[in-house]
Amino acid sequence: MSFSAYLFQNSRIPFKNEDNRAIVFIDSGVPNYDTLVQKVIPEARAILIGSQTDGIKAITQILVNSNCQEVYIVAQGYPGCLYLGNSELSINTLIQYALELQSWFIDHKSNLDISPRLSLYGCNLASGDVGEEFITKLSQITTAKIVASINTVDQEIFSNY
Repeated sequence: MSFSAYLFQNSRIPFKNEDNRAIVFIDSGVPNYDTLVQKVIPEARAILIGSQTDGIKAITQILVNSNCQEVYIVAQGYPGCLYLGNSELSINTLIQYALELQSWFIDHKSNLDISPRLSLYGCNLASGDVGEEFITKLSQITTAKIVASINTVDQEIFSNY
């Protein structure tokens, strides 16, 4: 199976990428991440977030330079929290990363016909009150429609794609 994947380790993206395919960000801390990368369909780009990278800043750098409207993030998590590289995106860090998160789909805010979608796969991420609050606030900041896991996530998450 062919796939397009690369490890993001603080590299620079010098120009706007006109590629509007979906992007699947996979954290290298996820068990069997290499298998998940291979399961990403060729119509999407797979990007591996390295353990020494601030994953939120890496995702921001890629999305700011992209026309992508559909983003998937696969990472370790618990209710209201995702671990991305060496960073934590949680109910407690939303304010810290607000500027980055607001820029994820900035090109789409002027086009009311397009609603960006963000699918988050992290064990129990959206479960409980804290999970629901996290998803609500993240949606408000990014302006994206968000789908998130409410139970344990395993390596079969791409079996239906």
